Amino acid sequence: MSDALDLIAEAEATLRRDIAPGGPDARYHALLAANALAMAQRELARPSQDVNADVAAIRAGAHDHDADLHARLLAAARLRAWIADPTTAEEPA
Repeated sequence: MSDALDLIAEAEATLRRDIAPGGPDARYHALLAANALAMAQRELARPSQDVNADVAAIRAGAHDHDADLHARLLAAARLRAWIADPTTAEEPA
C-alpha cells in the first residue's frame, strides 16, 4: 500500500506544481483534484473505522448511555474531520 500512497502523493504534487498555474479555471479544477487526492492519501494512511454497525444499533435504541460507543463515534468523527481538512482539526492518535 505504500506504493499507492507514494503515487497519490506524486499526483497531488504534479497537479499543484504543473497544472494549477495554467489559469483560473484550470487552477480551480486542479486544486479540487489535488485536495481529493490528499484526502484519499490521508484516508488510506489511517486504519479503517467501520461505524455502520454502531449506527444501526443506535437507531434501534441498543446503546443508550453507552460511553464506549460514544468514544468510538467521536474518534471516527474526529478522523473524518481531519481527513477532510487537516488544518481545522488535530491529527487523531
